[in-house]
Amino acid sequence: MQIIVLEHPREGSPNHFNDIANAPICSCMMSGYAAACLQKAGFEATIVDATHWTFAETTKRLLDDPPDLLAVHAVYFWEKTNLLFDMLSDLKLNNRNVLICLFGFFPTLAWRDVMEHFPNVDYVIVGEPEETIVDLARHMERGLNSELRGLAVHIHDKPVLSGIRSPISNLDELPRPIRPDLQNVDTVSVLASRGCYNGCSFCLIPALTGGKTAWRGRSVQDVAGEVSELVHMGLTDIYFVDPNFIGPGKAGRERTFELARSLSELGITFGMEIRADDFTIPLIESLVDAGLTSLLLGLESGSHSVLTRLRKNTSVTQNAAAVEMVRKAGLEPELGFIMFELESTLDDIIDNFQFLKDNQVLDRLSRTVNILSHQQILLKGTSGYERALAQGKLIPRGLLGFEGGLVYDDHCVAWLSGIVKSICQFVLQEMDKPQSPIYWEREPEGRAIFRRVNDRLVEIFEQLLKMGMNMTKGPDPAWTESLLREFVGDIQALSHKT
Repeated sequence: MQIIVLEHPREGSPNHFNDIANAPICSCMMSGYAAACLQKAGFEATIVDATHWTFAETTKRLLDDPPDLLAVHAVYFWEKTNLLFDMLSDLKLNNRNVLICLFGFFPTLAWRDVMEHFPNVDYVIVGEPEETIVDLARHMERGLNSELRGLAVHIHDKPVLSGIRSPISNLDELPRPIRPDLQNVDTVSVLASRGCYNGCSFCLIPALTGGKTAWRGRSVQDVAGEVSELVHMGLTDIYFVDPNFIGPGKAGRERTFELARSLSELGITFGMEIRADDFTIPLIESLVDAGLTSLLLGLESGSHSVLTRLRKNTSVTQNAAAVEMVRKAGLEPELGFIMFELESTLDDIIDNFQFLKDNQVLDRLSRTVNILSHQQILLKGTSGYERALAQGKLIPRGLLGFEGGLVYDDHCVAWLSGIVKSICQFVLQEMDKPQSPIYWEREPEGRAIFRRVNDRLVEIFEQLLKMGMNMTKGPDPAWTESLLREFVGDIQALSHKT
């Protein structure tokens, strides 16, 4: 039996081109682990990475050499997601014998809707895919058992899920993920742990563990062994794609100290993502000594009330202390930050803005433009989406209503969010053009032009915030459009000033 594990094409979104929260970064490892487990079980499994192909090219490849089972790591890519299902429909139309199975965060969260609206999808794996996809392949050889846990199937034309599997407890038992294209990568993704012990309302991570908090770490020996193998292949820059690299409590910190000691012997550089309350100065210093060069802090807010609503279980004080600790260790952190949350008041936005200024994080254009414009993203199946929908504060949008259009409680916040996002999107689009004076790759050279645009962007945000504070009702759309043109013109003039 031939199995293809597919990374399907993605097409960029003009409205969401800089929004990455549609899939956690750890999802990049799913296909590699799924294919590795299939091969370990004795199946002929191949990864086809079509992320940079067209859908027509991908369809041709799959029809020229059709598999018995096509396992698709399905990623939601905003308003273009229907193209994936159009391709799957074409495949079925031309070859009814190909069985199609989807896995990943998107189909896990929306499995029922996917199967009801797209009958050409035969199966959806709900939860972590490795054990279920191996069982599916085994059952295909001798007849599928509809009670296979973790697998949604059609029974009498209705989608049925017999239950979600427990998450894999011993990650060391998993084979090394298959990485089909290591010759063309500079930074290699490694997953040292899975899950998270917290339950933030916006987060997709609990979807794979049945909505439960389930942080699990690989052993230090197993992680160091995998990294060592990569180093022997000449790959010395690693990014740990764990949702939360440091595990909970004292045990999590002790494991991280031990892992830092092991990594320090390998001569690598690496990056990671962590919460604000999981580390100490000695711990972060040990990671820097081991080669840590890139760190994303998931702070989310500088407002106590927002942190409470997000169920972050951290404080503004902890967030500020985390930034200071990282800097004392010699790194400049990137920040996970939600400037505009569904229930934000202008006071919350003021608190956020003051926090960012107090902690000197609005000083680099590539960081400033992202932080100031970041709106909360709620996706179907998360607790935040379901709560907002029940309260009438969310409008389902996109394919299957998978993304939520926010209905802000405060009309001034809604206005501010919209105009700031438009201004920042203009800057981001300019930064993405190689011919632009503010092309992002030139920023590390320290050109004054980036500082000028950055400072003006901060000034504009503060101006708009003061305007919002003086509003008693929603402003006239024509006036807002005129204001938008004025501020975009300011930035355009500054970016071309010699």
